[in-house]
Amino acid sequence: MPRVQPVLTDAETALVDQMAALTRSKRTDVVKNALAVYHWFVRQAITGARVVARSPAGEETALETPELANLEGRGHALSSRELGLLAKKLAGARDPLEAARLKERIARGFYGI
Repeated sequence: MPRVQPVLTDAETALVDQMAALTRSKRTDVVKNALAVYHWFVRQAITGARVVARSPAGEETALETPELANLEGRGHALSSRELGLLAKKLAGARDPLEAARLKERIARGFYGI
């Protein structure tokens, strides 16, 4: 079976080189691992599986495909009034953790995720 070499831009090549230097591994291993992670994430997104991620605010968030959430009735896009109230709370927030939580809620509410 012939080998397939991905075509990388200069920026991508530089990132692969940096990661290979950091992990002290071969460039090919870096690309294989990146493709494996990408494949896993796409498979999770297509099957509608939930992926738990930690937000910059430190909270754990369950990510799921928006289409599946809407089909299951869990998707909830906020109204413009609700988004406006959250934006006012964000403007008055003094705690950076609370501000990050509100920003995330606004983004998720806007897209109905």
